[in-house]
Amino acid sequence: MTSPLWNRSFIIWLVGAAQSQFGTALAGLALSFLVLHQTGSAQQMALTLACTLIPNLLMPLAGVLVDRFPLKWPLIGADLLRGALQLAVGGLGLAWGDVPLWVVNGAALLTGLAGTFASPASGAAVPTLVAPEALARANGLLGSASRGAWLLGTLSGGWIVAQWSPAVAIIGDGLSFLLMAALMGWVRLPRQIESREAPLDFWGDLRGGIQLMSRSRMLILTPVVALLLNASLAPVTAILPKLFDHLGAQATGYATFLALESLGMLFAGMLLATVGNRFAPQKIIAVGLLLTAGTYAVMWSSPVTGVLWPSAVGLGVGFGLGNIPFQTLLQQLVPRHFLGRVFSVLGMVSSVGMPLSLLLVSPWLDRLPLALWFGGAALAQGLGGLVWLWAMRTGGSVQERGALV
Repeated sequence: MTSPLWNRSFIIWLVGAAQSQFGTALAGLALSFLVLHQTGSAQQMALTLACTLIPNLLMPLAGVLVDRFPLKWPLIGADLLRGALQLAVGGLGLAWGDVPLWVVNGAALLTGLAGTFASPASGAAVPTLVAPEALARANGLLGSASRGAWLLGTLSGGWIVAQWSPAVAIIGDGLSFLLMAALMGWVRLPRQIESREAPLDFWGDLRGGIQLMSRSRMLILTPVVALLLNASLAPVTAILPKLFDHLGAQATGYATFLALESLGMLFAGMLLATVGNRFAPQKIIAVGLLLTAGTYAVMWSSPVTGVLWPSAVGLGVGFGLGNIPFQTLLQQLVPRHFLGRVFSVLGMVSSVGMPLSLLLVSPWLDRLPLALWFGGAALAQGLGGLVWLWAMRTGGSVQERGALV
């Protein structure tokens, strides 16, 4: 039986997730400018990001293991591996100045591989930490705390990169992963989601998860919508540092954008933690998608610093309203012993759009007007919002929950 919201395991998880996001924010900013300073190319930045995302193709197989074995194994193991990789890249940066791109991309690939286990395990773990009626508030608090830490990390990261070097920030990320691994030892999680006497069957177990998803129209449409959205967001992620460099704002301007975006997500998380179960999560998701589409349209029409920074807040609110309730919706709809597989399948299908998009558009990132990619993102977000509204009208969460149990 799960405990109420404020219990020891959830508090430790909340603190650990926040400090880990702080470190990740440091490294995300630092890695972008490490590659940019060494190459001056948005194309190379896109390829490095693609290396981080490509391992997500293996996520469904990782989800099978998540549902079979103790949740602490993938969570602690992934944090230890990512911590060691970040310390290695940061240490080489301090020692050599320039880190060979094959080292950076190799570390990014292995970091992404570790994430394929950690991501579905995290999604499956949260419902075991709190009572069902507290799940929406728990996800809101996690989203708010994580974004607050991300905000501090981006502000600190811009200052660290400007004052010292990207390598120092990357080392900070490595230390945060190791601290998270240590904190996980104090979190109580079930030894395994489902006890089975049958031998491990990767394809059979994976097929069972896909069959479960096929009973829900919303679960089937969700990865399609996410695939479209992430494919459009990938080039935007790649061009933003270069755009701020062209505008004269450089690393500080980009860090400010990310900080304001995190501030918007922080507000969204606090709002969701306050309202709890008062609004259906699928309705909040629709609002988030449409808000994001409108914000990207504004950025397309006027891609200057004075517009980009306020727009970052709108994007953050939209992302928060779209992503946090999505976690709650899945955790409410899907039986617990299928959560690892369902989260992994959805994560793989949705995230594959980013590396594929980056690989396809990377030759054009340095040739086409940078603001053009905002228009593409606005179109994709708007289309995704319309598809989601259609899914809401043609299927109800109550009926779908009954079909999945």
